[in-house]
Amino acid sequence: MKSRKSVGFAVYESVRLPIYYRPVKVKLKASPNGTNGEARLSSEPASKVYDSFQIAFFESGRWRTARAPTLTEAKVKGRLIAKRLAENGSKVPELSHVERRIYLAARSILQPHKIEVDAAARILAELLERLNGTSLQQAVDFFIAHGRGMISGATTERVYKAYLEHLHRRGVGNHHLRDVKRFVGAFVETFPVEIATIRTQAIDGWLGALGGKARNKNNARDKVISFFNFAVDKHYLPQDTPHVAKATTEFGDPRPVITTEAEAAASAQPKDIYLPAEMAKLLAAAEPDIRVTIELKAFSGIRTEELVRLWWVLINENAGYINVTEAIAKVEQRTVPILDNLKRRLAAYPLEEKRDRVSKRWGSANSLYHAWKRTAIMAGLPYKKNAFRNSYISYRLAEAKDINVVACESGNSPEMIRKYYLDLVTAEQAKAWFSL
Repeated sequence: MKSRKSVGFAVYESVRLPIYYRPVKVKLKASPNGTNGEARLSSEPASKVYDSFQIAFFESGRWRTARAPTLTEAKVKGRLIAKRLAENGSKVPELSHVERRIYLAARSILQPHKIEVDAAARILAELLERLNGTSLQQAVDFFIAHGRGMISGATTERVYKAYLEHLHRRGVGNHHLRDVKRFVGAFVETFPVEIATIRTQAIDGWLGALGGKARNKNNARDKVISFFNFAVDKHYLPQDTPHVAKATTEFGDPRPVITTEAEAAASAQPKDIYLPAEMAKLLAAAEPDIRVTIELKAFSGIRTEELVRLWWVLINENAGYINVTEAIAKVEQRTVPILDNLKRRLAAYPLEEKRDRVSKRWGSANSLYHAWKRTAIMAGLPYKKNAFRNSYISYRLAEAKDINVVACESGNSPEMIRKYYLDLVTAEQAKAWFSL
């Protein structure tokens, strides 16, 4: 066939035949002259060109063509040829008796499903490639055993929308929602696909690319695991098999390499707490209205988000505890003991000031954070984020020597206490801290 650009196609199902413009040149007969029958000389052309459109197709082992005078007629004629090829196959006449029997049987089997043989072959090849060595029978058996109750085809966006609605109905705090949107929202943006198609390796790669230290990555991992837990509970994923997020790797920061005695000594000093002498300077530099917030956080371990919602009426000085109610708590409600030094400090404030919220001037965690930072600068000290609460938990653990008690008071899990706060300070330092 000549290689020219096609001017159109004749299409039927999966068969697509090109149509070419192939004009036909026809030689005209000479006109007879007079009595002798000799050709008469004339100015008329000796040939004429007619429009013609050619359909090219392969059938019975060789290329064939068909023609029509217009493109419209060529498409009509070509579609009939394409239909014949789709129904019979371009090579059917050359197939052996056994091959013809197999082909016709395959057509008959697929007819109730309304799938052509070539389309079925493509679908099967794609599925086998995706299964990566697992047989199709195994995949079907797994689906029957684990996936019949699933909501098939659910995308991460759909599950995420349902997850946010679920969290709102549960009434979770604003900071919890903030963290979910920060981590899970970013995860969904990265993987806008069916949730069932996501693999552990992809999640590990996404977590590893996040900024920050191991704790930030692990916080993101925890939120993604909770998201997948929800997907399992609500039948977006199989219920009786572990989901892929659980198999992701927990991160850890590289162990520092010590090369000098000075580095060895420095490694024994906790980085995210204040020493008793430093806290004494902070308290001395603080104005009364900000000092009471520092005292409560440093000597009871209450969270910043809880502190800005705390009311004086919830501080029971006579009974010796702070009632962190469900409306105040970030995670779960609890009671926190008022230790002797905090009781003494709270007693120093006039009764008329113990009305309304404790943090009257600062209504958000962010504004309170900046107020504490200004106070630390006034005291000539660096401000260490979360150090007031970290200090309380570390010193309280050294004093009480009971992980479960400290976990209950601080609203943390025993695992978190053991991982981040165990053996950071000595009992002597704890005694000095709770004597301030």
